[in-house]
Amino acid sequence: ARFCSLVTTPIVLILPPGALDGYAESQNAKGLKTMKKALQGATVLLGLIGGGEAVAVEWMNNSVGFRYGQQFTNPNNPDEFSKRIYSFTHASGYRYGSNYLNLDVFLSDSHDPRKGTDRGGSEVYAVYRHQLYASRVLDVPLGTGLIKDYALTLGFDANRNNNAASAKKRALVIGPTLKFNTVGVLDLSLMYYKERNHTGIPGARESNHTFDDTYMLNLTWLRPFEIANHAAKFQGFINYVGDKGEDYHGRDTAPETLMRTALMVAVRPGKSVKPNLYLGVGYEYWHHKFGVDGGRGTRTSTPTLNMEVTF
Repeated sequence: ARFCSLVTTPIVLILPPGALDGYAESQNAKGLKTMKKALQGATVLLGLIGGGEAVAVEWMNNSVGFRYGQQFTNPNNPDEFSKRIYSFTHASGYRYGSNYLNLDVFLSDSHDPRKGTDRGGSEVYAVYRHQLYASRVLDVPLGTGLIKDYALTLGFDANRNNNAASAKKRALVIGPTLKFNTVGVLDLSLMYYKERNHTGIPGARESNHTFDDTYMLNLTWLRPFEIANHAAKFQGFINYVGDKGEDYHGRDTAPETLMRTALMVAVRPGKSVKPNLYLGVGYEYWHHKFGVDGGRGTRTSTPTLNMEVTF
Protein backbone atom coordinates (compact mmCIF):
# COMPACT_ATOMS: atom_id res chain seq x y z
CA ALA A 1 0.00 0.00 0.00
CA ARG A 2 1.12 3.58 -0.70
CA PHE A 3 0.57 6.56 1.55
CA CYS A 4 0.56 10.27 0.74
CA SER A 5 2.31 11.28 3.97
CA LEU A 6 5.83 12.67 3.74
CA VAL A 7 9.14 12.09 5.49
CA THR A 8 12.48 13.75 4.82
CA THR A 9 16.01 12.51 4.35
CA PRO A 10 18.63 12.02 5.68
CA ILE A 11 17.16 9.92 8.49
CA VAL A 12 17.99 10.98 12.04
CA LEU A 13 15.92 10.26 15.13
CA ILE A 14 16.58 12.36 18.25
CA LEU A 15 14.89 11.67 21.56
CA PRO A 16 14.20 14.86 23.49
CA PRO A 17 16.27 15.36 26.67
CA GLY A 18 14.68 13.67 29.66
CA ALA A 19 12.19 11.61 27.64
CA LEU A 20 13.62 8.33 28.88
CA ASP A 21 14.12 9.66 32.38
CA GLY A 22 10.37 10.25 32.62
CA TYR A 23 9.76 6.59 31.94
CA ALA A 24 12.17 5.42 34.58
CA GLU A 25 10.39 7.54 37.17
CA SER A 26 7.03 6.11 36.20
CA GLN A 27 5.36 3.31 38.05
CA ASN A 28 2.27 1.29 37.05
CA ALA A 29 -0.46 3.87 36.20
CA LYS A 30 2.09 6.66 36.04
CA GLY A 31 4.14 4.51 33.67
CA LEU A 32 1.20 4.16 31.29
CA LYS A 33 0.57 7.91 31.35
CA THR A 34 4.23 8.54 30.59
CA MET A 35 4.11 5.99 27.80
CA LYS A 36 1.20 7.85 26.19
CA LYS A 37 3.17 11.09 26.26
CA ALA A 38 6.25 9.41 24.82
CA LEU A 39 4.25 7.83 22.00
CA GLN A 40 2.86 11.25 21.15
CA GLY A 41 6.41 12.55 21.07
CA ALA A 42 7.54 9.62 18.92
CA THR A 43 4.78 10.38 16.42
CA VAL A 44 5.96 13.97 16.14
CA LEU A 45 9.58 12.86 15.81
CA LEU A 46 8.76 10.44 13.02
CA GLY A 47 7.13 13.30 11.15
CA LEU A 48 10.14 15.57 11.65
CA ILE A 49 12.89 13.09 10.78
CA GLY A 50 15.78 14.70 8.96
CA GLY A 51 15.99 17.85 6.92
CA GLY A 52 16.43 17.21 3.20
CA GLU A 53 14.40 16.31 0.15
CA ALA A 54 10.82 15.20 0.91
CA VAL A 55 9.85 11.72 -0.27
CA ALA A 56 6.58 9.81 -0.07
CA VAL A 57 6.18 7.00 2.43
CA GLU A 58 5.59 3.88 0.35
CA TRP A 59 4.34 1.64 3.15
CA MET A 60 3.74 1.82 6.89
CA ASN A 61 2.93 -0.60 9.71
CA ASN A 62 2.20 0.38 13.32
CA SER A 63 1.28 -1.69 16.35
CA VAL A 64 0.81 -1.49 20.09
CA GLY A 65 1.47 -4.61 22.10
CA PHE A 66 1.54 -6.29 25.48
CA ARG A 67 3.46 -9.31 26.72
CA TYR A 68 3.75 -10.99 30.10
CA GLY A 69 6.24 -13.44 31.57
CA GLN A 70 7.06 -14.76 35.03
CA GLN A 71 10.65 -16.02 34.83
CA PHE A 72 12.71 -12.93 34.10
CA THR A 73 16.08 -12.47 35.79
CA ASN A 74 18.73 -9.81 36.37
CA PRO A 75 22.41 -10.18 37.32
CA ASN A 76 23.02 -10.16 41.10
CA ASN A 77 19.32 -10.73 41.79
CA PRO A 78 18.65 -14.20 43.26
CA ASP A 79 14.92 -14.08 42.44
CA GLU A 80 12.96 -14.63 39.27
CA PHE A 81 10.29 -11.99 38.70
CA SER A 82 7.36 -11.22 36.44
CA LYS A 83 7.15 -8.37 33.93
CA ARG A 84 4.32 -6.62 32.14
CA ILE A 85 5.66 -5.12 28.94
CA TYR A 86 3.83 -2.50 26.87
CA SER A 87 5.18 -1.67 23.43
CA PHE A 88 4.79 0.60 20.42
CA THR A 89 6.33 -0.39 17.07
CA HIS A 90 6.58 1.62 13.85
CA ALA A 91 8.00 0.43 10.53
CA SER A 92 7.88 2.30 7.24
CA GLY A 93 9.54 2.39 3.85
CA TYR A 94 10.46 5.28 1.56
CA ARG A 95 12.36 5.78 -1.69
CA TYR A 96 15.81 4.79 -0.41
CA GLY A 97 15.11 2.41 2.45
CA SER A 98 13.19 1.89 5.67
CA ASN A 99 12.76 3.03 9.27
CA TYR A 100 12.08 0.94 12.36
CA LEU A 101 11.28 2.20 15.86
CA ASN A 102 10.34 0.09 18.89
CA LEU A 103 9.57 1.43 22.35
CA ASP A 104 9.11 -0.99 25.30
CA VAL A 105 7.95 -0.08 28.80
CA PHE A 106 8.78 -2.79 31.36
CA LEU A 107 6.94 -2.97 34.71
CA SER A 108 8.41 -5.51 37.13
CA ASP A 109 6.96 -7.03 40.28
CA SER A 110 8.42 -6.43 43.74
CA HIS A 111 11.20 -9.02 43.23
CA ASP A 112 12.85 -6.49 40.88
CA PRO A 113 12.19 -3.41 43.02
CA ARG A 114 12.60 0.25 42.33
CA LYS A 115 15.79 1.40 44.04
CA GLY A 116 15.21 2.22 47.70
CA THR A 117 11.66 0.80 47.79
CA ASP A 118 9.83 -2.52 47.95
CA ARG A 119 7.69 -1.67 44.89
CA GLY A 120 8.30 -3.06 41.44
CA GLY A 121 10.69 -1.16 39.21
CA SER A 122 10.19 0.14 35.69
CA GLU A 123 12.26 0.59 32.56
CA VAL A 124 11.94 2.11 29.11
CA TYR A 125 13.93 0.78 26.16
CA ALA A 126 14.02 2.38 22.70
CA VAL A 127 15.46 0.84 19.53
CA TYR A 128 15.80 2.72 16.23
CA ARG A 129 17.16 1.30 12.98
CA HIS A 130 17.42 2.83 9.53
CA GLN A 131 18.30 0.86 6.41
CA LEU A 132 19.57 2.22 3.08
CA TYR A 133 18.90 -0.33 0.31
CA ALA A 134 21.58 -0.82 -2.35
CA SER A 135 18.91 -1.46 -5.00
CA ARG A 136 17.32 1.94 -4.30
CA VAL A 137 20.42 4.08 -3.69
CA LEU A 138 22.40 2.64 -6.62
CA ASP A 139 19.33 2.05 -8.81
CA VAL A 140 20.09 -1.61 -9.51
CA PRO A 141 17.56 -4.48 -9.83
CA LEU A 142 16.68 -6.74 -6.93
CA GLY A 143 18.46 -10.06 -6.79
CA THR A 144 16.62 -13.20 -7.86
CA GLY A 145 18.81 -15.72 -6.04
CA LEU A 146 19.45 -16.27 -2.33
CA ILE A 147 20.09 -12.58 -1.61
CA LYS A 148 17.36 -10.10 -2.60
CA ASP A 149 19.17 -6.92 -1.60
CA TYR A 150 22.01 -5.42 0.41
CA ALA A 151 21.60 -2.63 2.94
CA LEU A 152 23.50 -0.35 5.27
CA THR A 153 21.91 -0.47 8.72
CA LEU A 154 22.51 2.22 11.34
CA GLY A 155 20.78 3.22 14.54
CA PHE A 156 20.84 3.26 18.31
CA ASP A 157 19.57 1.65 21.51
CA ALA A 158 18.72 3.78 24.57
CA ASN A 159 17.25 2.84 27.94
CA ARG A 160 16.68 3.99 31.49
CA ASN A 161 15.50 2.01 34.50
CA ASN A 162 15.04 2.70 38.20
CA ASN A 163 16.04 -0.59 39.85
CA ALA A 164 19.29 -1.13 41.77
CA ALA A 165 21.37 -1.02 38.58
CA SER A 166 19.81 2.30 37.44
CA ALA A 167 21.02 1.72 33.87
CA LYS A 168 21.26 4.55 31.33
CA LYS A 169 22.31 2.70 28.20
CA ARG A 170 23.27 4.52 25.01
CA ALA A 171 24.53 2.35 22.14
CA LEU A 172 25.28 3.09 18.48
CA VAL A 173 25.32 0.49 15.69
CA ILE A 174 26.25 0.57 12.00
CA GLY A 175 27.06 -2.11 9.47
CA PRO A 176 26.07 -4.12 6.37
CA THR A 177 22.93 -6.24 6.06
CA LEU A 178 22.03 -9.15 3.82
CA LYS A 179 18.34 -9.19 2.92
CA PHE A 180 17.39 -12.72 1.94
CA ASN A 181 14.99 -13.48 -0.89
CA THR A 182 12.09 -15.06 1.00
CA VAL A 183 8.49 -14.45 2.02
CA GLY A 184 8.35 -11.74 4.67
CA VAL A 185 11.60 -10.53 6.21
CA LEU A 186 14.88 -12.33 6.82
CA ASP A 187 17.83 -9.99 7.49
CA LEU A 188 21.33 -10.83 8.67
CA SER A 189 23.46 -7.89 9.87
CA LEU A 190 27.03 -7.53 11.12
CA MET A 191 27.40 -4.17 12.86
CA TYR A 192 29.94 -2.12 14.78
CA TYR A 193 28.65 -1.69 18.34
CA LYS A 194 29.62 1.01 20.85
CA GLU A 195 27.97 1.30 24.28
CA ARG A 196 28.04 3.78 27.15
CA ASN A 197 26.12 2.95 30.31
CA HIS A 198 25.62 3.72 34.00
CA THR A 199 25.40 1.61 37.14
CA GLY A 200 24.00 2.49 40.54
CA ILE A 201 25.41 -0.61 42.23
CA PRO A 202 27.79 0.33 45.08
CA GLY A 203 31.48 -0.51 44.76
CA ALA A 204 31.86 0.27 41.07
CA ARG A 205 35.16 1.77 39.96
CA GLU A 206 33.21 4.17 37.75
CA SER A 207 29.45 4.56 37.68
CA ASN A 208 29.48 5.94 34.12
CA HIS A 209 31.41 3.66 31.81
CA THR A 210 32.22 3.56 28.11
CA PHE A 211 32.77 -0.02 26.96
CA ASP A 212 35.29 -1.11 24.35
CA ASP A 213 34.36 -1.21 20.67
CA THR A 214 32.84 -4.52 19.64
CA TYR A 215 30.42 -6.04 17.15
CA MET A 216 26.80 -7.15 17.00
CA LEU A 217 25.55 -10.01 14.85
CA ASN A 218 21.79 -9.68 14.32
CA LEU A 219 19.27 -11.99 12.67
CA THR A 220 15.74 -10.61 12.26
CA TRP A 221 12.78 -12.45 10.79
CA LEU A 222 9.05 -12.08 10.14
CA ARG A 223 7.38 -14.98 8.35
CA PRO A 224 3.70 -14.43 7.47
CA PHE A 225 1.31 -17.33 6.79
CA GLU A 226 -2.36 -18.22 7.24
CA ILE A 227 -4.31 -20.52 9.57
CA ALA A 228 -7.93 -21.19 8.47
CA ASN A 229 -8.21 -17.82 6.70
CA HIS A 230 -6.67 -15.97 9.65
CA ALA A 231 -3.37 -14.13 9.18
CA ALA A 232 -0.52 -15.48 11.30
CA LYS A 233 3.16 -14.69 11.72
CA PHE A 234 6.33 -16.06 13.23
CA GLN A 235 8.57 -13.15 14.19
CA GLY A 236 11.62 -12.40 16.27
CA PHE A 237 15.31 -11.59 16.44
CA ILE A 238 18.62 -12.87 17.79
CA ASN A 239 21.41 -10.51 18.86
CA TYR A 240 24.93 -11.73 19.55
CA VAL A 241 27.17 -9.01 21.00
CA GLY A 242 30.89 -9.64 21.42
CA ASP A 243 32.71 -8.99 24.68
CA LYS A 244 33.00 -5.28 25.52
CA GLY A 245 36.24 -5.21 27.50
CA GLU A 246 36.02 -4.48 31.22
CA ASP A 247 32.85 -3.58 33.12
CA TYR A 248 32.22 -1.00 35.86
CA HIS A 249 34.17 -3.12 38.38
CA GLY A 250 37.16 -3.87 36.16
CA ARG A 251 35.96 -7.40 35.40
CA ASP A 252 36.04 -8.83 31.89
CA THR A 253 32.72 -8.93 30.07
CA ALA A 254 31.46 -11.95 28.15
CA PRO A 255 29.73 -12.24 24.76
CA GLU A 256 25.95 -12.07 25.23
CA THR A 257 23.10 -13.64 23.30
CA LEU A 258 19.53 -12.32 23.33
CA MET A 259 16.62 -13.94 21.50
CA ARG A 260 12.98 -12.84 21.49
CA THR A 261 10.45 -14.61 19.32
CA ALA A 262 6.67 -15.01 19.06
CA LEU A 263 4.03 -16.95 17.14
CA MET A 264 0.93 -14.79 16.60
CA VAL A 265 -2.51 -15.39 15.05
CA ALA A 266 -5.00 -12.67 14.02
CA VAL A 267 -8.50 -12.64 15.50
CA ARG A 268 -10.21 -11.04 12.48
CA PRO A 269 -10.21 -13.27 9.37
CA GLY A 270 -8.71 -12.18 6.09
CA LYS A 271 -5.29 -11.25 4.76
CA SER A 272 -3.70 -7.90 5.69
CA VAL A 273 -6.81 -6.74 7.59
CA LYS A 274 -6.27 -3.58 9.66
CA PRO A 275 -6.88 -2.88 12.39
CA ASN A 276 -6.47 -6.39 13.75
CA LEU A 277 -5.81 -8.08 17.07
CA TYR A 278 -3.09 -10.73 17.23
CA LEU A 279 -2.80 -13.22 20.09
CA GLY A 280 0.01 -15.67 20.68
CA VAL A 281 2.89 -17.00 22.70
CA GLY A 282 6.53 -15.97 22.82
CA TYR A 283 9.85 -16.87 24.31
CA GLU A 284 12.86 -14.89 25.56
CA TYR A 285 16.35 -16.27 26.08
CA TRP A 286 19.26 -14.15 27.31
CA HIS A 287 22.70 -15.65 28.04
CA HIS A 288 25.36 -13.59 29.83
CA LYS A 289 22.80 -10.82 30.30
CA PHE A 290 24.36 -7.34 29.94
CA GLY A 291 27.69 -9.08 29.25
CA VAL A 292 28.04 -10.32 32.84
CA ASP A 293 30.19 -13.46 32.84
CA GLY A 294 28.27 -15.97 34.92
CA GLY A 295 26.64 -15.79 38.33
CA ARG A 296 23.06 -15.62 39.48
CA GLY A 297 20.55 -13.92 37.23
CA THR A 298 22.76 -13.80 34.13
CA ARG A 299 20.64 -16.31 32.19
CA THR A 300 16.98 -15.63 31.37
CA SER A 301 14.69 -18.27 29.88
CA THR A 302 11.00 -17.43 30.01
CA PRO A 303 7.86 -18.04 27.96
CA THR A 304 5.54 -15.08 27.41
CA LEU A 305 1.91 -14.43 26.56
CA ASN A 306 1.67 -11.88 23.75
CA MET A 307 -0.98 -9.54 22.39
CA GLU A 308 -0.65 -7.04 19.54
CA VAL A 309 -2.96 -4.60 17.80
CA THR A 310 -1.89 -3.64 14.27
CA PHE A 311 -3.08 -0.50 12.49
